[in-house]
Amino acid sequence: MENNGLSAEERRMAPRFPASDPISLKVVDREGKVVITTIADLSFGGFCLKSNDEFAEVGEQVTLTHSIAGEFKGEVMWHRGDQIGVRVIMSSGDREKLLQYTCLALYPDKDIPAQIK
Repeated sequence: MENNGLSAEERRMAPRFPASDPISLKVVDREGKVVITTIADLSFGGFCLKSNDEFAEVGEQVTLTHSIAGEFKGEVMWHRGDQIGVRVIMSSGDREKLLQYTCLALYPDKDIPAQIK
């Protein structure tokens, strides 16, 4: 893939937002290994996750689960040290769910509409 000398920041299609508070996600890899991670930042297309545990190789599909947002499928795009980048694989219904989850993550102190809870 040609990147024309652009950095990863410049190639990103969606702006990144730091999580307001520590947010935990359960990640399950194809072998069934469960790892609890913390979101470092997020966008409308994916997450940068932190974990001390080794899991999921680049290109591997994983399942992301959050107590409020529910379950998402994702693909590991990169892995550096204790951080891993996951692109969310979205069906048409998951796009709205991810947007709602992103709002929850960025604004945890705001009133949350009942349909999101």
